[in-house]
Amino acid sequence: MPTQQERRESERIPCKLVCPFELTKPAGADAVTLSEGYGHAINKSVRGMLLLLPENVNKRQVLEIQMPSEERKKQSTTLVEVCWTHPIPVSARVKMYLAGTHFLFELPVPG
Repeated sequence: MPTQQERRESERIPCKLVCPFELTKPAGADAVTLSEGYGHAINKSVRGMLLLLPENVNKRQVLEIQMPSEERKKQSTTLVEVCWTHPIPVSARVKMYLAGTHFLFELPVPG
């Protein structure tokens, strides 16, 4: 695991991507709920990305996000793990959440 200083020294590239995501959360002893939505990628590095999400996620939670592929014309599915979150108040009743993530792996594109 890189130190905080090493993470800060990796180049961050600003980006403005809307990324559809899927998220599963425990819903009792033997069930999960699937939630879908759109996150906004704010910046990325070779190791991860900063996302702005409409719902809270937990540290170590895995998200499946769809990202435009630079090499292909299709979107790629990427799994990311949440490293930290921070609530951002938008209004008195609405919050968004910043989530620092690191890439786990990209799923192969079928076809």
